[in-house]
Amino acid sequence: MTTTTPMKLTLGPVLFNWEPDVWRDFYFRIADEAAVDAVAVGEVVCSKRMPFFDDHFPAVRERLTAAGKQVLVSSLALVTLERERKRTAELAKSANGSSRLTTFPASPISLGGRMSSGRS
Repeated sequence: MTTTTPMKLTLGPVLFNWEPDVWRDFYFRIADEAAVDAVAVGEVVCSKRMPFFDDHFPAVRERLTAAGKQVLVSSLALVTLERERKRTAELAKSANGSSRLTTFPASPISLGGRMSSGRS
């Protein structure tokens, strides 16, 4: 006898450099209108853009959660600077992201399609 697990749909993080209000409104619409199970939110491209969204992040997370969406907090794809390492460590303490691999090995994590173990 085989069991099937229902497929779940996840929306990845916004990769574009949108104005903060446009970014917030996009996620509000996703919360209200999109038939997705989980939504990845966070800056994955450029750490210089992070501070612009900080004020909106709590409201976005709350709205998505209230709509029944699982919120996955995304972190930078490539962490190179000391400030980026500190910010990623802060995310690791409070959110679901690949940086949790070493911090919380027993916690559930979600990894994107571009994640590699480093093995050929």
